[in-house]
Amino acid sequence: MTGKYGDLLKKAKQSSQESVDSKTEIQQDVKPEIQQAVKESIQPEEKEVSLTIKVPISWRQHWVAECKREGKTLKEVVTEMLTEKYGKP
Repeated sequence: MTGKYGDLLKKAKQSSQESVDSKTEIQQDVKPEIQQAVKESIQPEEKEVSLTIKVPISWRQHWVAECKREGKTLKEVVTEMLTEKYGKP
């Protein structure tokens, strides 16, 4: 694009792409550590399966929000609690 608006659009796209790239780098730095911890807790030859429970939606929303504040996922927290209470097979 050329012209006044074309240059503005180019700059906006570049700055938004740079911010997306920096966020992606941060996420990629944090995510592998969390994924590795979860993978270590699960035996590699075992297939993962779904574990479903019914709870009120307000509880689930609250728990998900609290997990996000801690930088964890609900799966990690539930797995950690069950392992702590009952141990691993």
